[in-house]
Amino acid sequence: MKIKYAFQAVVLLALLLVMLILPAYAIAKDQNLEKQLNHLVRTLEEKRIEHHIPGMAIAVVKDDEIILTHGFGQMNLETLTPVNSKTLFAIGSTTKAFTATLIGMLVDEGSMQWDDQVSQYLPYYQFTQEQQPVPITLRDMLSHRTGYTRNDLLWANGQASRELILKTATQAEPWDDYKTGFNYNNVMYLAAGEAAAKQAAMNWDQLLEQRILKPLAMNHTTSIHQVATSQDNIAVGYMWDDTTKQFEILPRRNINNIAPAGGIYSNVEDMAQWLRFHLNQGQVKQQQLITAETLAVTQQPQTNIANQINYGMGWFLRQWQGQPVIEHGGSIDGYAAQVALLPESNLGFILLANVSATPLQQSSMNVVWEHLVKPIKTEDTETQTLQTPITSYDQYVGEYHANFASFKDAIFTFLIKEDGKPAVDVPGQMIYELKQPDADGRWFFAMTDTVAVSFDRDETNQITAMRMHQNRMDFELPKKGVPIQAEIDTDKLQPFLGKYKSDVFKGTIDVIIQNHRLTIDVPNQMAFELHLPDEHGFRQFRIKDDMSAKFERDDNGTIKHLVLYRNHEKVVDTAPRISGENLKPLPSVADIMLLRKTKQRQQALNDGAGYQLTGTVNLLNSGITGEITTLFDAKMGFQQHMDFGIFGDVFITANEQSAAEWGINPYHQFHGKYLTQIRREHPASNQDWRDFYDEVKVINESQLDDKKVYVLRLNKAQLPTATLLIDAENGDVLQQKTKIMNPIHGSIGISVRFENYQEHHGLRMPFKAIIHNPMSGETVIEYTSLKNQQKFDQQTFSTQMPH
Repeated sequence: MKIKYAFQAVVLLALLLVMLILPAYAIAKDQNLEKQLNHLVRTLEEKRIEHHIPGMAIAVVKDDEIILTHGFGQMNLETLTPVNSKTLFAIGSTTKAFTATLIGMLVDEGSMQWDDQVSQYLPYYQFTQEQQPVPITLRDMLSHRTGYTRNDLLWANGQASRELILKTATQAEPWDDYKTGFNYNNVMYLAAGEAAAKQAAMNWDQLLEQRILKPLAMNHTTSIHQVATSQDNIAVGYMWDDTTKQFEILPRRNINNIAPAGGIYSNVEDMAQWLRFHLNQGQVKQQQLITAETLAVTQQPQTNIANQINYGMGWFLRQWQGQPVIEHGGSIDGYAAQVALLPESNLGFILLANVSATPLQQSSMNVVWEHLVKPIKTEDTETQTLQTPITSYDQYVGEYHANFASFKDAIFTFLIKEDGKPAVDVPGQMIYELKQPDADGRWFFAMTDTVAVSFDRDETNQITAMRMHQNRMDFELPKKGVPIQAEIDTDKLQPFLGKYKSDVFKGTIDVIIQNHRLTIDVPNQMAFELHLPDEHGFRQFRIKDDMSAKFERDDNGTIKHLVLYRNHEKVVDTAPRISGENLKPLPSVADIMLLRKTKQRQQALNDGAGYQLTGTVNLLNSGITGEITTLFDAKMGFQQHMDFGIFGDVFITANEQSAAEWGINPYHQFHGKYLTQIRREHPASNQDWRDFYDEVKVINESQLDDKKVYVLRLNKAQLPTATLLIDAENGDVLQQKTKIMNPIHGSIGISVRFENYQEHHGLRMPFKAIIHNPMSGETVIEYTSLKNQQKFDQQTFSTQMPH
């Protein structure tokens, strides 16, 4: 169901109400605090409207007092019922800290230990690798360092029992080495919760109720889906469709079977008690429910995620202006939550909203801290002092070319939002609001202090490029329309060009010229532009100053090897040069089409009428296998059905006008760029890319395993760039890399290997696809048959909601 939102009228009404209604205070100590809280409420209301959130509520705790509870917007857009501090929301993954705390309580009692193996409590939950048991501990599971990635399909349709989920999960293959990386996994939290429940001789929901909810007087909080959804004051959940500009109601997902990972429903009044409990180091009304030392262990770094971001047990750990931040977000269909603590300031807040994942979750931390915490000036924070605020952004506004990480020929846009604030539109993601530049000229993102942009200028003070600073890297984005000045005659770079075989990267490193600069294109990574060499021949990476490359010559002065260094220490074995002299010109796109016999196969597609593919789909990192059936015609008709038995079905259907998905997820129609993206998955779209994409370019020659390949780059408006590796002998697509746009999770990088090409009925198609996706691991689709001359009726490709 979709609801047209009378947006302008509601905005004006909401702003008027904010001016008239003061926030509710437990205690307002002084007029200054009252002004700060009023300002915070106004800012949050502006953010709510900006991020298309129907309703939300906040509670703020300072010095063990609830200084603010406030509701914003509506809990139901049909009835226009306002949100208040008692409105019930799903809190999603912020539940994880409850599970970690429960185990901590049992650790205090001596009945469990953080480093106990989970199989000690759940004998059937035992993983093996190379016929050896993996010694996964409670600490490993709670800190997401088991090596096993997301396997959410196991619980998503709500039909599988907790025990079946856990037993099936043990059949999964690891995504990473044990204890070597951060791999978020909800099922591991289910296992940890079930282990604690078994040790306490009750189910997890009872354990939660007895050990936390009752002592904290969280009387309106529950982990039982049926109890929560029977309440009159539960908020309706929504998703904002940015293509139709409408809210879509999302059915509440029953996740009783994964409750220890994200099943709690609560309101901000109850959650304020949870904040007080943590800020008081586990104490409630003079009663120590968990020792301060044990609780602190859950809030100490266990797994590094990136740069200065770590994960404890149920908590993300980061910094804000030198102070430690303990926080966690939560998202489930139609709901979003953010819990955050700033212990050194004895401050915390809970934000609950009735919309699926919103940027306000992360950015709310900066908003709250900046309104209520006075920055402490130190030598480290002195550089953060703002310059004189910029009042005109005209010189910055424009488009900037991005060719780094997974961005290929992408355009980042610096723009001014309707409220007059500067922002950067990142393609395939969202528009990120920027703060004013600091004394170093860095404009930090409003939602996080770990990402910033800055600007390069030429000798006339004109902006030539935007730089993105993230994870200690410095990405350069030249401004569109501003020619890049060559630092050196590019003819002098010619002797370095060519291919260098790398055993480490299992492919060839291509040395090319990009933006008039010597550039090394590393397989499965990205192209790194280099600075001119220093006196010792080291060419520093332009995006990362501790990395450099060096070219080694033989006695005749000919370039023979490429070596990569970190801080002038060799990190990659010498890569010998395997080509570079007398390189043949690249084939044209037309040449590639002739190689692929595109015209003949397009005619066969038209002659074959309807087609049916059948086979299996194996989710290696979930431990489940299903059946797949794909129907398609020569036009845009396309239907795919994946059947995973008790774990659910996935249906995707598309035609010339529309596309829709249903099954494990609620019924949803695709529009705009998401509709275009679905159409790209039609099996026939791989015949002649020129019929679908706006631009097709042959950009390089490379090697994949032992095969020579051509690298093609495909662009279409609104879609992320796709990069294809084409077999130079027959034109088969061997690999595709692109991003999948998701309205909730943003853009997700994806890589697909195509194998087992077969010819049937004049078509040549891969009968095996290996899909790598960091959200779900590795999926293998293997077709066993292709039938043609299938007769489809009008309903075959219908996208109407099924009865």
